[in-house]
Amino acid sequence: MKTIAPFISLIIYSFLLSSCIAKPAEKPESKNTIIAEKKPALDSSRFDIKRFEEKKDKYGSPNYEFVENGRNIRQLSDKPERDSPDSLKYYAEEISKKWNPFVIRKGYNFKGQLIAWLQTFRLEPINKSYEYDESGKIIKITNYEEKFKHSFADIREFLLKAKGIDIYDTRQAIARRVNHRYEDPTQVYYDIYVLDKKDEKNDYRIVIFDDTLQITEYRNENKSK
Repeated sequence: MKTIAPFISLIIYSFLLSSCIAKPAEKPESKNTIIAEKKPALDSSRFDIKRFEEKKDKYGSPNYEFVENGRNIRQLSDKPERDSPDSLKYYAEEISKKWNPFVIRKGYNFKGQLIAWLQTFRLEPINKSYEYDESGKIIKITNYEEKFKHSFADIREFLLKAKGIDIYDTRQAIARRVNHRYEDPTQVYYDIYVLDKKDEKNDYRIVIFDDTLQITEYRNENKSK
């Protein structure tokens, strides 16, 4: 089976280009209404190549974006190299919800068969990713949680209780995690940029250390408490 690394790089990079920290005006929804999607044991997804090519050409864009059942879906395609054969062409699909950091990313081969399934927290791979052969059998599973004591779900629950901040709502906070365990075992932490809905000058950072759940706040970059 050919490597899926180019596809993963493509969809994460393309998502990065279209993502930014916004200052929305809407009020946050209930803190408990947004949850992560779960990966089923068997995913029978197929990529509708014909529809993709028709819609892509119609709108004159390399991507096809639409909303379906309340989910934002973006589809795209590429080849590892410009002159490579069509058999190396792959398709990618991103599925997300508004104000939700979770993104489902799927990769398909040139026949439209699912070859990879990945979930990210914004751009960071989380939980487990899956790779498939052409029969739909899972041939590889990668666990992205092994290097962390706490998950994003743990941090969400902890921060909701401690500060009333929901990292599952990107209007409230933008979260990422950092792992420098090989350089310094203590430097594994969650870095959270907290957004003030009224005045961006009041935005600040929270760092939560993975091992101890110690919280440090950084305001105006020069003050901490």
